[in-house]
Amino acid sequence: MSDPQMTDEIERRLASLRNRFPNRFSEAQWEEIREDLEQLVQAAATLRRRALGNADEPDFIFVP
Repeated sequence: MSDPQMTDEIERRLASLRNRFPNRFSEAQWEEIREDLEQLVQAAATLRRRALGNADEPDFIFVP
């Protein structure tokens, strides 16, 4: 992760989870959680870069 702002966000979220659930996960599980957080933060950053206009609507998928 090269973006320091994204790294800070991941560390803050991970610290919050560790404070809330201190004994629930092993260190290996915490590493998996960190990887999941990295993916989620990257996906959120990608979505934030997408400019939307006021008239833009969600992309609905019709499944009969």
